[in-house]
Amino acid sequence: MHSIERRFLDVCGRRVHYRRTGQGPPVVMLHGAPASSLTLTPLMQAAAEHFTCFAPDMPGFGESDALPQENFTLTDFATATEAAMQALALPPCPVFGIEAGAAGALALAAHAPNSVTGLVLEAVPLFTAFEMETLFNDAFEPVMPDPLGAHFTRIWIRARDQFTWSPWQSRHPGNLTPTDRPPTETIQQWTMMVHGSLRSCMPASRAILASGPQILSAIEALKMPATFLAGPLDVPYARPHRLPPLKPQQQIIPAPHETQARYRSIVQALLAMPPSPPALMPVPNRLAGHEPALQFLDSEDGQLLIRCYGNSEHPAIILLHDAPGTGVALHAMARALADCAYVILPDLPGNGASDAPDETRDILEAAADALGAIADTLALDSFALAGIGCGAVVAARFALREDPRLTCILVQDMPAPDKASAQAIAPDIPLSPEGAHWLQLWLMLRDGQIYRPWFDGSVAAQRPDQGNFGAEFLHDHTISLMASRETYHRLPRAAYRTDTADLLKRIGLPVQTAPEGALPELIRTVLSRPRE
Repeated sequence: MHSIERRFLDVCGRRVHYRRTGQGPPVVMLHGAPASSLTLTPLMQAAAEHFTCFAPDMPGFGESDALPQENFTLTDFATATEAAMQALALPPCPVFGIEAGAAGALALAAHAPNSVTGLVLEAVPLFTAFEMETLFNDAFEPVMPDPLGAHFTRIWIRARDQFTWSPWQSRHPGNLTPTDRPPTETIQQWTMMVHGSLRSCMPASRAILASGPQILSAIEALKMPATFLAGPLDVPYARPHRLPPLKPQQQIIPAPHETQARYRSIVQALLAMPPSPPALMPVPNRLAGHEPALQFLDSEDGQLLIRCYGNSEHPAIILLHDAPGTGVALHAMARALADCAYVILPDLPGNGASDAPDETRDILEAAADALGAIADTLALDSFALAGIGCGAVVAARFALREDPRLTCILVQDMPAPDKASAQAIAPDIPLSPEGAHWLQLWLMLRDGQIYRPWFDGSVAAQRPDQGNFGAEFLHDHTISLMASRETYHRLPRAAYRTDTADLLKRIGLPVQTAPEGALPELIRTVLSRPRE
């Protein structure tokens, strides 16, 4: 199988996330709603032998920024997609779209026909006026993070209902879907995508799917080759009898119910489109966005997400988060330090959006390797390391390498070796058909704002500093860690089995320890000293 790379891209001041894989001429793939390019990864794998597949998260979905205007149209989405293709230096190429992505592909072909050689479209959303009134009455009402975590249950049930009724909010026998409820893993994938863009995916879905007349006009005006896939289980508004008369080089083909057969049909339809020259590979490690700038860096263990804050001319410091946790937990600290430092905040391997190393790899060694990859990729001449909890263990492991670029180590809440804590600190989080795993993880992170370690509810374990109980913070932290649910346990379990104090004795660099909650002040003090 071809590996799928993730990247961020700056497009007209807006951050765009995309996935890429394969070899050969390019093809652009646009996902449905409310989803992200994650849903297209199996199709990308199926097409990778023939094409270089680019699948962006459309504006307001997944990890891509929403459009800046409050009220946007399908043409605005098309303009944004064209700009992303130009930023990637893509030649004119075929475009695949499913459901909302099919609407976006049609709008792109109408707005920028010179950028598209042909369309392959599945489940084009053509609503009647009655369906629009019914579906958009409350189907895409936004759900905001709740300080007590209630929105996790709400989104989980909503996702289950989406696979039970069509439309999901019309719960009566006439609207039952003719398919079995999917596995819990599928419902988890959908809830992850919705939670990841909770603040913007519902308005974006409404803006695209409520554009029936514009979609119909785009089909009527379409002059390029196009293949419309029609499956027996398509929802009523996506069935082919609603399409206007097609022109030469345009056709409707049956979409097989079996998944792999459907992918083969899509790939064959794409291969029948006018050919494109090979895709140029964009520069992979350019930071994207502002406060923070993001990018996925490549390492021998996979991809590593980093966030960068402040001016790169300032002294560099790499912040290492505690575990269980991700870099999201230190976002506020990194932002506050950006006035005096160039702050680099990664998700450590196997945590958040960063890939986990092979099971045979020492996770602490892999994390130390990741720090070297960060310094190499960002061309850091010198940098300090600051680690909290398990992040302090990683800092100590890296310092043993005596990298001449490392100037000092700052640590806080360094864990003592404890086999019992190592076993309890990161419990398994199995998927629950009822969605209980969301509450389990949310409560674990919330308790971590009260106790250290999080599972010790005694008075002696209460943290002296005030934790963050904001709904937005706990939501973002939960989503980030849930992305690594299957691998997040490796780092903290290893850290709590390590005698970090002994490691620090063997380090020839300055090591400074901050009291709990005092790390930002210590960082400012150390970075304000004149460089030798």
